[in-house]
Amino acid sequence: MKRLQYIYARLLLVALLSYTVSHSSLAQQNLFNIPAGDLTPKNKFFFQHQSNFYGSAGVESKNHFVYGLGGGFEIGANVQNLKMEFRQNSPFFTTSSDTDKAAPIRPLFQLTAQKFFFLNDKFKTSIGTQLGTGLNRFGQNMRGTHFTYNTWVYEPRHHVKFVVGPYVTDRGTVGQGNTVGVLVGFEYPVHKKLLIMGDFISGNNATSVSVLGVNFLATKRIQLCLGGLIPNPNSGNKPGVVFELNILGFDDGPSH
Repeated sequence: MKRLQYIYARLLLVALLSYTVSHSSLAQQNLFNIPAGDLTPKNKFFFQHQSNFYGSAGVESKNHFVYGLGGGFEIGANVQNLKMEFRQNSPFFTTSSDTDKAAPIRPLFQLTAQKFFFLNDKFKTSIGTQLGTGLNRFGQNMRGTHFTYNTWVYEPRHHVKFVVGPYVTDRGTVGQGNTVGVLVGFEYPVHKKLLIMGDFISGNNATSVSVLGVNFLATKRIQLCLGGLIPNPNSGNKPGVVFELNILGFDDGPSH
């Protein structure tokens, strides 16, 4: 009974902390883990909360906010690498330290920017970056870090999409492993309110995973996503379950 009470108390605290963080933070519209290639309309916003559940290994939370500037530009901010443990005799929040230089910075705050170029009605490309630093007291975590990417998007119709492109980053964002790789993603409707969705980040760093799942279009402005997380070989990452809440400050529809 005490063990169940302990787990319940921690789960409740996770929910409260996730709510607090997601409402105090300001990345670009995402599939599960990669930019979706969708432009946020001028003077509108997009918010995403994501939680990765790893069973007894805990929960990792990410929170994104994006604001459209017009002219193909959008800016925003995110708080990610918020890792919380469920195990007894372990710190509730996992933070990186000066003695663990191979791990990504935890937690990590980043400002974001992205510019879109529309090639025709079906093809577009974008260049984006996420620049930030750590949020805890260790000097190693206060260094600058980035994740920079270029996506190419084929979208023959709304919610039928294929995304591919390169990325370059550093150990502050992804930890030990490769710092150059490829992003791949897709979405496809199977019902007017349900999409199949998946993405992949190549390599063997802390972000190198595949996710396959569904996106439920609850309303024109609220989306609920659920997927299975599959780690890349030799990445050291754990399998898990991904949940996302997307809130759009505009009605869902074709972006261009």
